[in-house]
Amino acid sequence: MAEYRQSHVVPPEGLPAWAGPDGSAAPAANLDPGLDVMLIEQQGAWAHVRCSNGWEAWVDGRRLVASAPAPPPQAPPPQAAPPPQAAPPPPAAPAPPPQAAPPAAPPPSAPQTQPGPPSAAWGAPGAATAPPGVPRPTAGFQIGAGPIVALVGGLLYLIASWLSWLQFEFKGTSSITQSFSAYDIPAHFLLDSRSDSGGLSLGIVIAFFGFACLAAAVLSATNRRLGLLSLIAGGAALLVVVLFLVQTRYIIDALGPAFESGYFSVLRFGAYIALLGAIGSVVGGILTLGQKRS
Repeated sequence: MAEYRQSHVVPPEGLPAWAGPDGSAAPAANLDPGLDVMLIEQQGAWAHVRCSNGWEAWVDGRRLVASAPAPPPQAPPPQAAPPPQAAPPPPAAPAPPPQAAPPAAPPPSAPQTQPGPPSAAWGAPGAATAPPGVPRPTAGFQIGAGPIVALVGGLLYLIASWLSWLQFEFKGTSSITQSFSAYDIPAHFLLDSRSDSGGLSLGIVIAFFGFACLAAAVLSATNRRLGLLSLIAGGAALLVVVLFLVQTRYIIDALGPAFESGYFSVLRFGAYIALLGAIGSVVGGILTLGQKRS
């Protein structure tokens, strides 16, 4: 590492510093006013500097203040040659040699401050502004606990549409078992379990709310206020499962003695996974809304 030599100082308003010449990233620190630095290299408007303790960073080189160069040391004035003597003069006391001028006092240096990170703004996004012409960094896509929980919940709810939701076992001379996925059950089952009319299948309704929960979770990752969408989508998905459980209770009560009528024997994994996914989407929305702004 080259010997440290002060070449510039930080302007009175301070100066933000980055780990590299990339203004899209958040500033790594904010250099204190009057801090002396050494210029290593320049890339356009960016300047690569080093503090007195060896900490290096990239700053806006156009705002650096060049240090005044130290005055060169003054050479002592030449001594006058003695005049030529025609004859040997009588011995006399030798004249005292001329004294060199006292060296000039060094210029006062800027007050030293604690280097790297030189400020309490270390790691605080938005604590300093980017150089002119460089875009200010934005919050971007941040995955927190809330969006992750909502994503998992939406994915479980979507997967549940392809699983078995009901299973009926007939016990006669021979045992017959028949399972039904959400795509085998009509959507109007949620309101009337005894209706035989066709129409839209329950699987399409489940898949729709699964995609809605996933989309809401992705949007809430970009803006925590959009966690409300996960809360709404998860609440609607949960309502679908609750209506299904209520109508299943009605249809079990109407079964004859030849059928297995245990509530948890009739319900299959699809209903349980959908219930878990809907709850996950609701909890994820609540966590996203309650997340503190970073």
